[in-house]
Amino acid sequence: MRIFGKPPSRFPLPHPPLQLEFRLIVEDAIRIAWVRIRQMDTSEFDLANADEDTITQKLHETLVDEIYNSGQIDGFDDKVMHIITREAKYRNFNGATLKKMPDLHVAMIGRADVRRSQDGIFIECKPVDLDHSAGVHYCDKGIIRFVRGDFAWAMTIAMMIGYAADGYDIDPKLLDALNKSQSIVTESMPVVCGVSQTILFCDQTYVSRHKRKFKYSETGEQAPPIELRHLWLRR
Repeated sequence: MRIFGKPPSRFPLPHPPLQLEFRLIVEDAIRIAWVRIRQMDTSEFDLANADEDTITQKLHETLVDEIYNSGQIDGFDDKVMHIITREAKYRNFNGATLKKMPDLHVAMIGRADVRRSQDGIFIECKPVDLDHSAGVHYCDKGIIRFVRGDFAWAMTIAMMIGYAADGYDIDPKLLDALNKSQSIVTESMPVVCGVSQTILFCDQTYVSRHKRKFKYSETGEQAPPIELRHLWLRR
């Protein structure tokens, strides 16, 4: 039987938000992985001279090979989440492009009534230093991807990681960049997440909120703002 017209979406948009507990588990796992990377001898991994892709690859490998299912972080295992992927391909909000690649993605087990292909924690990573400003790089090449619906378009919460050089802090670097941004509308400036932790080489998580520029092609409704969790890791 031929069916005319577009069937209604069988999934709610946006998806129900992931519990804060899940987000904190992933962030703590990233912190532990980063401490490992920072403590590596330069002959094993030269963090100071590595580029963005090389650092993200090392972070991904450390998370998957050494932290996941190791028992070091309660919940960072195959009972709670699927294995973490790096640069997997996703379509954007309207399917105009099929090759959007978040740096990292974590899918949670047991999420019912969601479009599983577009669910989970989408993570974008950017260096923040003298050659990679919080404005041009972190905002206009990182945050903007969530704002325009490249990925995490079905979600209301996503994550940014900054590989931050000495002297580069969210307050004031990111706050200044967002205040000056012409492309990102910020509803809530970054503030510290009080239940996140700080350990050696890793800051507390900050949380901001930004308007999004697209409508869901499935419903025609405006996408709600995206909450971004910012974790800056010390280089």
